[in-house]
Parts: sequence; structure tokens; C-alpha cells
Amino acid sequence: CALRSMENIIQATPKFDAVFAHNDEMALGAAKALKGKKTIIVGFDGNDEAKKAVENGEITATVAQQPDLMGTTAVENAVKVLKGEKVEKEVPVDLKLIKK
Repeated sequence: CALRSMENIIQATPKFDAVFAHNDEMALGAAKALKGKKTIIVGFDGNDEAKKAVENGEITATVAQQPDLMGTTAVENAVKVLKGEKVEKEVPVDLKLIKK
């Protein structure tokens, strides 16, 4: 699906420099469609296949969430709530950029 979608985008808009995919599978599909073209391709998930594609130069990067950090942060904030302490409405957790 991502391969076909990227092929359609290339036909409709042949000139662009980068692709940011919602997930790594989409980034890998885009990479197949763009093989041989100099395009920045970034995925999101940090899965093993994407990490290998980054290492092989097939995609530029992938962004990994950090579930352990997300869990720790959630528990710390839950404890604060239980103690009656104020917790921010949104609590961002750092992501990890995986690139060559």
C-alpha cells in the first residue's frame, strides 16, 4: 500500500526532497518507490527492519518512542496525582532519532 501510494505521489508531484512517514512500514515502502533517487526518508517507530534500512542507507532515519521512559513518567505522574500534586495537562517524553 505504501509503495503504491508513493508511486502515485511521485507521478502527481515529481519534485520533492523529503518524505516523513507515519510509520516505518510506510517509510520502507516509500524507499522502494524512490530507489535510486536522492530523497530524505524518515519513518516513525524505530522497528528493527527500519533500523537495518537506516544502517544500509535505504532510509535516512527513524524516530523511536521510548516506552520504558513513557511508563516511568506515567507512574511518576500518577503518584503525584495520588498525593494531590499538580500535574501538567501534557507531559512530553523524549523521542530517539536513529540515523546513520
